Amino acid sequence: MIIMQSYEKLTEKIKKGRKLLFIDVRSPSEYREARIPGAINIPVFSDKEREYIGTLYKVEGKRTAIREAVGIVGEKIQDIYIEFEKHYERDMEIIVYCARGGMRSSTVVSLFKEFSLPVIKLENGYKGYRQFLNDNLPKMLKEKEFVVLYGKTGSGKTNILKEIEQKGYDVLDLEKCANHRGSLLGGIGLGGDTTQKNFEARVLDSILKSQSDVIFTEGESKRIGSVIMPNYLFEVIFGARKFFIETDMDKRIKIISEEYLKESYDENEIFEALEKLARYIGEKKKNEYVEKLKNKQFDEVIRDLMENYYDKVYKTKSHTFEKTFDNVDEEKCAEDIIKYVFGI
Repeated sequence: MIIMQSYEKLTEKIKKGRKLLFIDVRSPSEYREARIPGAINIPVFSDKEREYIGTLYKVEGKRTAIREAVGIVGEKIQDIYIEFEKHYERDMEIIVYCARGGMRSSTVVSLFKEFSLPVIKLENGYKGYRQFLNDNLPKMLKEKEFVVLYGKTGSGKTNILKEIEQKGYDVLDLEKCANHRGSLLGGIGLGGDTTQKNFEARVLDSILKSQSDVIFTEGESKRIGSVIMPNYLFEVIFGARKFFIETDMDKRIKIISEEYLKESYDENEIFEALEKLARYIGEKKKNEYVEKLKNKQFDEVIRDLMENYYDKVYKTKSHTFEKTFDNVDEEKCAEDIIKYVFGI
């Protein structure tokens, strides 16, 4: 007998820190576009196979499509199990899902049940998960008190949030959720933006795992790279308590340099990003930056960008800040913020 549970039921286990292994048996392209955070992809069909089965269903009918699908899956049973073994740990509960909780997930669940594994089929599949997100995330956000850190580019907000999180407080890292730092050059070295659905899924995951009613986050514009904050998220953050982080220019340059110019940085990626910036700073200034970067004059370029572009476009007029904190040291700044918020 196949055991099914809704995602709503599973959230109680997530909040309690239970070890859940989500297995996404959809095709690789479906998985890349949208998935439950932390899920591993063990596809029953490749993208081409999925397209082929879908065409068969439309042209020759359900029975023919199922017969062909069973044949494809039968040849993959060993590979599916071997891939699963790489991720499974003792005391884990296994949650299997496909697009709508249909044949693909049922097939894999039946296979795992034969091995007496603690496996559950996600009711209504990924579609059911998205329905839960759409119905519940706006309400969950409103139940939290957000404390939002603002500051000019390179002020160390992300590092301060990391320090706050390390001290045991809840953080919603929007840049991490988007896999982008927010500015025109914010995608450098991160391997590409995430999708809109995956961004929203990561936000939900952070909120579900939060342990208190107070969550720290960073002030962002509505667009972060290629993703857009849903209105319900943007409005909650816009209406939250706001602190401003003040950081001197030399420290900001150091922070930007350490973040963007790691050992693995790609020079060409930086040049490509500057091409996008050229419409705002002009071709002459862009070419000047390129030459200086080729000559390793990094600090000079960063300073010029901050003073003559980023600081000028940074807008705070629409915000009223409750308090300003000086960031001389990220750990100390995090401690000061925590003491102020919680009165300790």
